[in-house]
Amino acid sequence: MHPELAAQLTVDGLLLGGVFALAALGLNVIFGVTRIVNLAHGEIIVLAALCAAVVFQRFGITPIELLPAEFIAGALLGAILERLVFRRLPPDPAGAETTSLLLAFGVAYFIVGFSLAVFTGDFRSVAYLTSSWQLGPISVGQSRFVAFVAALAIAGALAVLLRSTALGRGLRAASQNVEGARACGIDIGRMRTISFALGSGVAAAAGGLVSMIYAVNPDSGSQLTLLAFSVVALGGLGSYAGTLIGAAILGVAVSFGGFLGSAQIGQLIPYVIFIAVLLFRPSGILGKSAT
Repeated sequence: MHPELAAQLTVDGLLLGGVFALAALGLNVIFGVTRIVNLAHGEIIVLAALCAAVVFQRFGITPIELLPAEFIAGALLGAILERLVFRRLPPDPAGAETTSLLLAFGVAYFIVGFSLAVFTGDFRSVAYLTSSWQLGPISVGQSRFVAFVAALAIAGALAVLLRSTALGRGLRAASQNVEGARACGIDIGRMRTISFALGSGVAAAAGGLVSMIYAVNPDSGSQLTLLAFSVVALGGLGSYAGTLIGAAILGVAVSFGGFLGSAQIGQLIPYVIFIAVLLFRPSGILGKSAT
């Protein structure tokens, strides 16, 4: 392969990986505190992407301008889901794990049905920043670059929140040791609600950026859920840096796979990586073996 072509595919993959990372970070935040595998995560991303596409078509508001509103709407949806649905899980861990999966399936299908009723089954995307910049031999798509920068900015703000604020320390304490955090006076119920709100808000923001890169319809959510799971599994569950590294690797793999094989091969790669990681390194790149 020509070096210039390899460089082009690598740049495309890294830009794509920024959005993958944002989608996966929301999933990681929710699981870290609640231990709930939110199978409706991809549906929230798609719902936000469809809303961004419709708003852009009707009012001309770009997904970047819509990001704060989408984050707030996603956070409200996440808080409502945690309070009304996932808060009602049985107290025993085994029963809660099984019930949470069933509830998440139900929520996912409800969102799909709602999206089909509102947006129909048409594929939608945002035709914004459709040209590219030429940097020597490398072409940089404007929409992908802007989405990448926005994703990094949100991921950086999330890192600051988790590392440098009292709220972030409370969330991390609740994710590491529930009983110890409760003994220190941390309201675990409040932390669970905030984690769902924060994770869903980040997912909705990722959806706005996804609308600039992909065309999605209400049935696309399961693919994005698996994509987020693949990133989390590859980087290591609970590892912030691992999620970023895993997203970069997955983005580059999808870019090369789609070019060397076909678009279908590119879509297959996350499934292959997800299975391979579970078989050969369940803890991921930077995850702890105990996870």
